[in-house]
Amino acid sequence: MPELPEVETIRRDLQQLVVGRRIVTARLLDEKALTGGSKRAFARRLKGRRITALDRCGKVLIIYLDNDTALLVHFRMTGRLYPPPPDADLPTHSRAFLTLDNGRRLIFEDLRRFGTLEILPADKIDESVTMRKIGCDALDSALTADMLLEMAQRHRVSIKEFLLDQTHLAGVGNIYASEALFRGRIHPQTPACEVKPTQMRLLLKALRETLREAIKYGGTTVSDYVTGQGVPGGFQRRLRVYGREGERCRRRGCDGAIQRIVQGQRSTFYCPACQKRSCP
Repeated sequence: MPELPEVETIRRDLQQLVVGRRIVTARLLDEKALTGGSKRAFARRLKGRRITALDRCGKVLIIYLDNDTALLVHFRMTGRLYPPPPDADLPTHSRAFLTLDNGRRLIFEDLRRFGTLEILPADKIDESVTMRKIGCDALDSALTADMLLEMAQRHRVSIKEFLLDQTHLAGVGNIYASEALFRGRIHPQTPACEVKPTQMRLLLKALRETLREAIKYGGTTVSDYVTGQGVPGGFQRRLRVYGREGERCRRRGCDGAIQRIVQGQRSTFYCPACQKRSCP
């Protein structure tokens, strides 16, 4: 967390607020946050640069600058990037901030300090520490169900754990994996290699529908996440299984109750009536 919808929401919000702005000062408050650099290098490489564009791959935000440099922001568990009100004090858990030419600050805040920043030439992003092991973005139109099926057939881990592996599919985290598997009517403990072609087509369709709907509502806030405008998301009110243990299934005609299991040290929510375990 944040997952793909949250990072895409942040990207869209910040695109309206910061693209075209020049960075007057850049301060790194926590050197642990920067991959392969120092506080001094952070300031030197960003000061005076103009923000030209924002992009995203999976859970990583990419900020392009006018000297063919990119700043990669990986939020991990509790990272946040937003411009606070002009007169606001610097938050306690701030790790870095940029002061822009309109007087606003863009703050990277991270309570648990797992998030990272990385600065590198824009044409070397694929070789970065942040991105070099990241798979295809889940919303990339080039990704097909057949490609996903071919990858899955090489793995005996559960389909839920397969979806969470960012080397296979970038951007999908715990919330949206549970939601997509529910929509696709696939039991989360099904071995990835046993998912049938028809199921994989339904799963990819369900996954994309879930992600796009979550983007529409500004992402999901269950703890720390805020949008690029510093406000909570709204998709948590539309979750069908995640966080609903013991509650009735929301699928019309189903009288099942949502259950929670633990997979890979993470909670998985599903409906045993809708998502029956099929025989291989």
